[in-house]
Amino acid sequence: MIPVWVIALLAALGAVCLALPLHIGMTGICLLLLAAVLLALRILKKKNAPKHWSRLLTGLTAAGMAVIFGAMGYIAVQGQDSVMTQDETPEFVVVLGAQVQGDEPSLTLKKRLDKTLEFMQEHPDRTVIVSGGQGPDEAYTEASVMARYLIEHGVDASRIIEEDKASNTRENLLFSAKLAEAAGLDTSRVLIVTSDFHMCRAKYIARTLSMEPYGQASDTWPWILKVNYTLREVFAFAKAFWQAAHGCV
Repeated sequence: MIPVWVIALLAALGAVCLALPLHIGMTGICLLLLAAVLLALRILKKKNAPKHWSRLLTGLTAAGMAVIFGAMGYIAVQGQDSVMTQDETPEFVVVLGAQVQGDEPSLTLKKRLDKTLEFMQEHPDRTVIVSGGQGPDEAYTEASVMARYLIEHGVDASRIIEEDKASNTRENLLFSAKLAEAAGLDTSRVLIVTSDFHMCRAKYIARTLSMEPYGQASDTWPWILKVNYTLREVFAFAKAFWQAAHGCV
């Protein structure tokens, strides 16, 4: 029988994850769900319920965890940088937005922009589209903050296109593709710059928009954030897949 203190510890850790302003709420939810499953197993055993109920609950939980961990592994692999020849390199880069703080990029967004700077320095003939609208708690559009950051770090303004209407990943890529097409760029391929945990879903959405995606991923630190965001992406990717399969995009 599972000790009560183990269940209590998992529940306490889950509550802490939800309470702290560290963006690790998904980890907290999963810990609470696991604690609930263990508590249910303990109750079933204590009440001498038929064993098939415990086996069913254990089997479903194990299967669910296997699927989730497998998906997290796949997302992690997809978060690696694409290897491209000069001929394969897309004509334009799309930098996916993230939260801005005042007129400065957040740490997550800064990492994406620094990754973009590396690419732009190595490919001075490419165009970059910075994509992101203005959230309710943001003073400026994410696109304008990104453009200013790149210009301040040496990218010529003529190489930057601002897409300032998008509010989600699909809009980032769809609206950016339209701007790229209007600028006379080849939209059959796109280089996406985003965080490692986000790359898998971004590439998938690009394919649904008939673009062959390549990726340059910024790293996520500390590790607990990467684990939490990757876990969250499992469900976000499942939602994106369901929407595409049912024509809801």
